[in-house]
Amino acid sequence: MNGRTPVFSGSSRHSGLAAVFALLVAVSHCTAETLTGTVVDPQQRRLAGAVISLHCGDQTEVHRTDSHGEFSFSRETFPGNCSIAVSSPGFATLERAVGRSLVLVLQLRLASVRQTVSVSGDAPPRPALTSVSLNATELRSIPGDARDWVNYAEQLAGAQPGSDRVYVDGLPTDTLPPASTIERIIVNADPFSAEYSDGSNTHIDIITRNAERKLDFQVGGLSFGPGTGSVLGPHLDSTADMGNAMLTSPVPYLPLAFTVNGDFDLENDQIPIQAVVPSVQGSQITPVDAAPATIFNRSATLSANYLGSDTLRVNTSWHIFRTSLSNMDVSGLTLPDAGMSKGLTAREFRATLTKLGSSYVYRGGVLGSWSDRILNANSSSLGVSVQGAFVAGGADIDQETGASTRWTFKNVLELNPGGHLLSIGVTATRAGEGQFIIPNPFGRIQFDDLEDYVASANTGAPTGTWFLTRGGGGPVHYVSYNAAPFVEGELVRSANFSLRAGLRADCQTGGGVLYSPRLSAATAVHSFVLRAGSGLFVQNWPPYVFVQQIANDGHHLEQLLATNVSLYEVESAALLPQSPIVSQTAADLAPAREWVSKASIERKFAHIRPGLEYTWTVGTHLLGSQRLTAPVGWTDLLASNRASRKDQVHVRVGYEIRGQSFTAHYEWIHARDNTDGPFSYPAQQNDLRDEWGPSSNVSPHNVTLIAHFKIKTTSLTLLQSMRSAVPLNITSGLDPAENGLYTDRGGRPRNSGTGPAFHSLALYGQHLFAIPKLSARSTRQLYLDTGLHVENLLNNRNYITLDGVAGSPLFGQPLSALPGRCLRVSLGIVPR
Repeated sequence: MNGRTPVFSGSSRHSGLAAVFALLVAVSHCTAETLTGTVVDPQQRRLAGAVISLHCGDQTEVHRTDSHGEFSFSRETFPGNCSIAVSSPGFATLERAVGRSLVLVLQLRLASVRQTVSVSGDAPPRPALTSVSLNATELRSIPGDARDWVNYAEQLAGAQPGSDRVYVDGLPTDTLPPASTIERIIVNADPFSAEYSDGSNTHIDIITRNAERKLDFQVGGLSFGPGTGSVLGPHLDSTADMGNAMLTSPVPYLPLAFTVNGDFDLENDQIPIQAVVPSVQGSQITPVDAAPATIFNRSATLSANYLGSDTLRVNTSWHIFRTSLSNMDVSGLTLPDAGMSKGLTAREFRATLTKLGSSYVYRGGVLGSWSDRILNANSSSLGVSVQGAFVAGGADIDQETGASTRWTFKNVLELNPGGHLLSIGVTATRAGEGQFIIPNPFGRIQFDDLEDYVASANTGAPTGTWFLTRGGGGPVHYVSYNAAPFVEGELVRSANFSLRAGLRADCQTGGGVLYSPRLSAATAVHSFVLRAGSGLFVQNWPPYVFVQQIANDGHHLEQLLATNVSLYEVESAALLPQSPIVSQTAADLAPAREWVSKASIERKFAHIRPGLEYTWTVGTHLLGSQRLTAPVGWTDLLASNRASRKDQVHVRVGYEIRGQSFTAHYEWIHARDNTDGPFSYPAQQNDLRDEWGPSSNVSPHNVTLIAHFKIKTTSLTLLQSMRSAVPLNITSGLDPAENGLYTDRGGRPRNSGTGPAFHSLALYGQHLFAIPKLSARSTRQLYLDTGLHVENLLNNRNYITLDGVAGSPLFGQPLSALPGRCLRVSLGIVPR
């Protein structure tokens, strides 16, 4: 029976027969089997309107999911040859056998996305022009680790580097998961979601995969290559080696599977030194042209997955990461003696739970992270520096130990009343930071220029400024609590239109409660896709800001300043007049806020899809510092009296045909602000008007070109990045206010110079070689995964910093640079 009641007509003589048939139909309905299920997306959100096809032998029945993402089929029986297929615009088609279970939860994967994200008129379009989603298969075509994958996904989306907010399974993270555990990376999934408060930062979601109940392994990532030359020193090179391994195994007799990952990354560099050091009789400061530096990272991860139910997903993981660095901060003007070594150990526990009910989806999780660090100076001698020329002697800190902790709890409940998605949730965080500093007992003496240094060293001229920090106040601790409840939902949803609204409340220790409204809309009209959104985003204070404020309060650490002193006076420990510097926090300090608005239009022409997006961002209550005169010495005042404004125009063109694709991004940015962070000081301490200028490290013109080609088991990707020159802040190298800041610009506007540009072409290649099976009974095929990664293929000179001290011997010259051409070959063994 097919479940449809036949209609009878005719004379009354057939009424008895009709009654019999009606009874038989009713009985058949009572004894028929019913197959029910729910269709969800990769984030466990229900999908309405998905097409469900039931195939049983030569019979096919097609239904659609209702507004709750649910479906049902009724049949007399479901034989063993029945299968079900699910399709929905923007998602890959899912096919599976019906099996014994008649209650199904079908989770769709997003359609294969490389250079374009398809938009169909049958469903509301994606929320952002600069969003992209890459699955594990696409990511594996990029040789490297998780950081390489994140960088590639960002550039594919057209996002600018350096302002990332990374989440793993919905929870924030400080460390990336192993690449072998990543199922998908999504960039800018929903810029106006009330669940987060990222604002103009790039939002990156990493979704980890569920381990399967079978023995699995990967040995790979063994990466090596010839030395990379330095563009500032052709005779200097750097080498990098890395590797990783993964093992997955089920737990016998239990619905559990665990995965163990381990990896390492070793980098040995020869750092070029550009410092200009004059010859002074009796001085131990000698010039060098290079210094060795080492970075050694290693990590291990143990994760477990619960696999006992289609409606319940539970993942837990324990991650430990260790890094060791030598000659940290040594480069450019800094000589090896002024560098430091660092050791860091970080641990992270993560547990997430997703429960799918008949009328709801619950997502929850807990994150705990702990880290310990220690920094040791290469030298404990007196520090000596000359503006724009060299930094020598001991570092300002002889030793620093620190620890940080963070606990995050998150609960989200998704409902679907009346066919409109509604989300209610809260995120709560406890963040703690602590440090203990042993300062350099001799401090540091600084000179305006080389002439003053030579005069002071040879004749005892009082031309220097002495900075001395005394300890003894014990360790510093700071703890902050944050809570952010939110609610958001679809006000209107149809096949071609979606209107979403949300409200978030951010509450932080000392910051009160701030409300953030959000509104976004997207519609598809013929071949056009229109999007718009606007919202307020609150940026919480990072704990390190208050740790530094407490440390420099005059009790824990005592900062002292003496001007017009000679090198001899400092070295001989003669008594000097000293002015204390004490940090204070403004009474009206408020959390920073960003108001972000976007509007975009996109249209498809055959295989070409161009799009245009405009973004307007206004920031208020940004942090900055001022050094003000006090009855005795100076007061460093931390205040939230800075602002920013940014206009962005983003053009994106995508082309795809027969699996080959090309994407081009161009972004024009006009960014202005009057701060470089919480501890940036103006040129004139009582006047912020001259600080309004181009934002630091922001390129006005940015171009990204990506071409991807694939033929069977071989893939090739070319990625071209071009960024125009960033602003350069030019200072005079003088300290006319004698406050020890050296922020004077000689009347120049802030960031008035032209800094370095960036131009690099990267090549990624991958090929899979089938490994012959050792046994004819083997059901799995092993492959040799070979990868090639060439960074900066054209060997462009990409400088990081230029000397910005006017009148110095190195003014306008590069002090540090990115490596030249870098070639890495990777090998691995992976099952398929």
